[in-house]
Amino acid sequence: MRSTKTAEPWVGQGLGPFGAAVLKPYSRTRFATDGSALLKVYVGIDPEGRRRREATTVQRAALRGISVPTVLATGCGEAGSWTVFRAVHGTPCSVATRRATEDYIGHVVAVSGMLHRPTADATPGPGWAARTGSPASASQFLLDQFSARCRWMPWWAALREALPTIDDHPTVHLHGDLKPEHLLVDGDRLHVVDWEASACGPAVLDYTDVVFHLVRDLLYEDIAPARIPVDLADRLPFCGPVLAWRLLLWLDRRRTQDIDFVTTPDIVRLTAEGQAVSAYKSLAAIVAHLRAAGVPR
Repeated sequence: MRSTKTAEPWVGQGLGPFGAAVLKPYSRTRFATDGSALLKVYVGIDPEGRRRREATTVQRAALRGISVPTVLATGCGEAGSWTVFRAVHGTPCSVATRRATEDYIGHVVAVSGMLHRPTADATPGPGWAARTGSPASASQFLLDQFSARCRWMPWWAALREALPTIDDHPTVHLHGDLKPEHLLVDGDRLHVVDWEASACGPAVLDYTDVVFHLVRDLLYEDIAPARIPVDLADRLPFCGPVLAWRLLLWLDRRRTQDIDFVTTPDIVRLTAEGQAVSAYKSLAAIVAHLRAAGVPR
């Protein structure tokens, strides 16, 4: 029989006890029963890489003046890849109303101002650590995130030819997942959590991820495409090829058959679009179709 100390190494560090786990696609989280800490166990895609990135990045983000959870302990072993954070409290941002969406985008702009400062030694890739050897271009970094099967898809050539437009963009530090629930409003303070997708690359990657979540999540909450306030997202920098990439990455990580529902004309239209609002409306139409086809959120 495993001992509690072996199976739960955080216990030996005086952390916990923790309550029931909240199950997410790529993590299992548990709050301390006294509310003081959060235990996160990484599962799914590259759990150990995500653990290392998050534990390192939150410390560097704090140096930029961003309020982040303190890492109390982290490790990898029989219990899996895990980190215990000091709990931060606040109300998650929302996109439930137009006003809430406007506030959320304002918070994204504020956080991005602290994040996206040009950094001389930043090269495209996961995490904020400096990379040795010949760095990949920003476009290659994005293409490398797809599973091998995507290279045989009809739309692959169109995406590969369109993405190099971002290679001339400055490389900055990215959060990687600035969706509403990762921004916690606590009075006059804004806490930023969940840094496991942190990376270096063009700033437009963070902004595109924000728009993608805004469109997808509202559609999956039964908001009609015409009622999604895409005009508010016009405050954020835009790039059609990156928008197409983000849509395809989502599908690549759903069920095996889901990526077959998107067409090459869909991708060509998004990559060629030069106007943000019209591109976001096209994205909404595509995602609405995918939802109707049964693609899970």
